Amino acid sequence: MIYKQELEVPSYLCDIGDRLHVWAAVRLCQEVTEYHGNATGIGFKTLVQQNRAWVITHAYYNIYRLPMAFEKIMLNTWSRGNNGLIASRDYRVLTEGGEELLTGTSAWALIDMNTRRVMRLNDVVANYENHPECATQYDKLAKLQVPEMSDDDLSMQRTASYAMLDHTRHVNNSEYIRMIFDCLHEQGFSTAQPFALEMNYANETRPGETLNLYRKCIDNAQYIKITHSRGTAITAKITPIA
Repeated sequence: MIYKQELEVPSYLCDIGDRLHVWAAVRLCQEVTEYHGNATGIGFKTLVQQNRAWVITHAYYNIYRLPMAFEKIMLNTWSRGNNGLIASRDYRVLTEGGEELLTGTSAWALIDMNTRRVMRLNDVVANYENHPECATQYDKLAKLQVPEMSDDDLSMQRTASYAMLDHTRHVNNSEYIRMIFDCLHEQGFSTAQPFALEMNYANETRPGETLNLYRKCIDNAQYIKITHSRGTAITAKITPIA
């Protein structure tokens, strides 16, 4: 029920201070999800043959400390069940000595690869073994409310390049996080202190589309909205952990 993977943090996923990038930490959670799915028959390798794929809709992470290059870590993930349309999955990342580095809760939908429509989960996870423990303080993730943004809040623009795409043919969720923290770094935000990251994924981004990042800071919370020509792609909130 709990899938575990030991890993030595690669230096190529780290920043100039040899600390794991935030986007890379999230991408590693995504990778261990893929390994667990493949090991239990509901991963990309199996589902793509049926023209189906998992996409993330919501995520919340408590990031207590980002590990250093070559540090050994243990990634843990498990399914907490589903409501017929959305599946819940949690994460816990630990050091060799048991220090908790990251906890996460996420929500996933199954889509038809051609129509991009959400599909019911009953036939896919009917006999799947779940673990009820919630790794974070949120067993359910609600829609994230962000303040209104104006042109004055536009902080960054990027084109959705080929390198940002994954095998589901859209911009990978971690690429939005890379963009967010590039922006926050320019504003002096430090990932050396504990923080929480909440993400809502609203709309896929297609190759070649322009991504517009809007940022607003209220009461020590960073609010982010990333849009493209068809509307909002993602919303996010970053808050310090006391």
